[in-house]
Amino acid sequence: MLKTFVIQAFAAGLAVLAASKIMPGVRVRKNNTAIGIAVAFALLNLFVGWLLKAALAIVLLPAALLTFGLPYLVLGLLVNAILLYFTDKLIDDFKVEGFWPLIGTAGLISIAAWLLPRIF
Repeated sequence: MLKTFVIQAFAAGLAVLAASKIMPGVRVRKNNTAIGIAVAFALLNLFVGWLLKAALAIVLLPAALLTFGLPYLVLGLLVNAILLYFTDKLIDDFKVEGFWPLIGTAGLISIAAWLLPRIF
């Protein structure tokens, strides 16, 4: 469990740093802030992410029944976007300005969180 937490925090920090370099609208004032972002995002995911994922799964259930589960393909992306929004509000040196940079950064976090456990 601790290994998963550390890998997820590392993935979030790496993805946020990458997003700040390639996406307009994502700003990290100092590179050291990425460590704080990673820890805050991972803690939010640990304590709130499971509840948010369960609530969204219930809300998306009617649409999932009608479309044979298609909304569940983007469930992780939605949860990451919501948690990233809260991380933005918690940390002063981190700003995500706009909907598309938020979704893009959440997508990078999702890809990194999926890819890094397969590497390490």
